[in-house]
Amino acid sequence: MSIKATVNPAADTAEITKEELIADAREHETSLLDGLLTAAGFKTAEDCIKKVVISRGGKDLFSFHIHPLSEEDYNACRKKFTKYVKSKVQGGIRVPEEVHAVNYRAALIYTATIPEDQENVWNNKALWKKLDLATGYEAVNALLMAGEKEAVLSLIDQISGYELSEEDVAKN
Repeated sequence: MSIKATVNPAADTAEITKEELIADAREHETSLLDGLLTAAGFKTAEDCIKKVVISRGGKDLFSFHIHPLSEEDYNACRKKFTKYVKSKVQGGIRVPEEVHAVNYRAALIYTATIPEDQENVWNNKALWKKLDLATGYEAVNALLMAGEKEAVLSLIDQISGYELSEEDVAKN
């Protein structure tokens, strides 16, 4: 991902008429619309979906594909695993007390997994029966080690735009 800020050198040296602005806007309208629609479809864009392979001892055990998360996805996962208490100071208003970090992190991985892989990996009923699980995020916790979860979460953050590379920062 890259974010660029550019300056129009022509605008600095000459005045642009209203007609020229309208003509320029019409000329670039299609490419602008294409860019906007591509940006809006970030969850399904092929270049944003990444394959994650879980390997241990040099052996590939299983894989799944992840897509970027929206800000709403992050917030929904956090809200689901946040414990709320009534505030004595603020007149009984519910306030967050703590987030169950382990389940929150597992829910992020589950939510970022493409639906087909959610069904085949995390929602695998045979796996649930063998390991006595009841939800997909419990399967994430059962199957991934802490370091593996950290690596997957880092990749999710990266493709979701939360981690800019040094090259992207240098461009800006």
